[in-house]
Amino acid sequence: MTWHVVGRAGPRDPFSLELRPTDQMIEVPFDDPGHPQTLESTISKLLADHGLRPSISAEDFLRAAITAYVADVRISRGVAFDGWTRDIVLYVPMREPERWSETHATFEQLLSFLTGDRWQMVVRPAPPGYRPYRLAPRRSRRRPRRVHRLSADVVSLFSGGLDSYIGVIDQLERNDRVVLVGHHGSGNGPTSVAQTESLAALRKYYDEAAAPFLHVWLTSPIGVKGASEITTRARSILFMALGAFFADSLNAQQLVVPENGWISLNVPLTLSRIGSFSTRTTHPYLMELLRQVLAQLGLTIEVVLPYRFQTKGEMVSACVNQEILMTGLPSTMSCAHPAAGRFAGGRNPNQHCGRCLPCFVRRAAIIASRSDPTSYTWENAAMPLTTTTAADLKAVKIALDRYAGRSPRLTDVLQSGPLPGSSTELQAYLDVFRRGLGELRAFLASVGAQEQ
Repeated sequence: MTWHVVGRAGPRDPFSLELRPTDQMIEVPFDDPGHPQTLESTISKLLADHGLRPSISAEDFLRAAITAYVADVRISRGVAFDGWTRDIVLYVPMREPERWSETHATFEQLLSFLTGDRWQMVVRPAPPGYRPYRLAPRRSRRRPRRVHRLSADVVSLFSGGLDSYIGVIDQLERNDRVVLVGHHGSGNGPTSVAQTESLAALRKYYDEAAAPFLHVWLTSPIGVKGASEITTRARSILFMALGAFFADSLNAQQLVVPENGWISLNVPLTLSRIGSFSTRTTHPYLMELLRQVLAQLGLTIEVVLPYRFQTKGEMVSACVNQEILMTGLPSTMSCAHPAAGRFAGGRNPNQHCGRCLPCFVRRAAIIASRSDPTSYTWENAAMPLTTTTAADLKAVKIALDRYAGRSPRLTDVLQSGPLPGSSTELQAYLDVFRRGLGELRAFLASVGAQEQ
């Protein structure tokens, strides 16, 4: 089965498509409030509030990323022939389709590497006269809308995680202004809560003039017959595209992606997590493909990963303002299963579980240099749990046992994908993987989890 995902530019988009009986189609309407499947977002309001004008290239790129994101969350992997790999064709209306003559192939490669699916992209001209993200009208003739015009040289992604919190601190200690870009979807989930609470911690030290926060709400309707997909691998490209879109609108020179190198590499710990089953949210190869897309579109934005050769523990210990770090650290969210506390009888639905891989990496990073103020559903990392809740601990212990017998090699690191760069950079990637394993080994030994 092939899924055809049709982006529609406004209510007068005449594009039609004939499908084979075995295929399916979903629509992604843009700027069409009356359509039952229309997207809801605050992008237009943010542009209007801050007097921002994105380029057409940035608009087209964001439209492509949104279309891919909606396809990812609305098409269940359960309908795929192997229960995982989906065949998806995107039909994206572009105001500058000629710029995508080469770019579409790079974008397809990026999406396939990111999600593990087979993607195709069909670029078509948007209807004449289509203008996305129209500024909101004035509320009254007597009281014109107040516009707070923004400008900045640096935009930093702000996810509500510990890495992004450290990244913002480090940038703000070096720059007069850094614009933060965050995304959340429907509901008031852990991502939104973490962004709100960690931003409140930052506000004790940096006001809105120094660290304006562009909090993008963008959500998609549910999938076909109520289906949805929880893996949401394409959320990464949506987040990157939003960052690039606002960096372009601000004429910013840099888009900072604060993620530690160990997680970016995400080397599979066991054979069951190899290939597309291992997430590649900020993998170096994905970032290189993103840079190629931006360059092909003429978007002169430098994508910077300042921590690509640092472990999470090294990020924590090297943060340039430790006071601000400790103030907001408990508010940040690293957990892969923050709702686990609700099912374990906890009262906080957004609490760290303490037993997933991101929680182990976080705990190892913090405890290496200080006590950990984070609240975990399962505080005792050595406590035996069920097969399901102990899966990540088992995977970590398997990896540590394997590398105890031999030192990690470059071939191990390359399992998660090709690595661009010089021989010196390849060695640096290998070294950060080794040091990240060392942090995990030290943490598990300190709590007695290795002896289970």
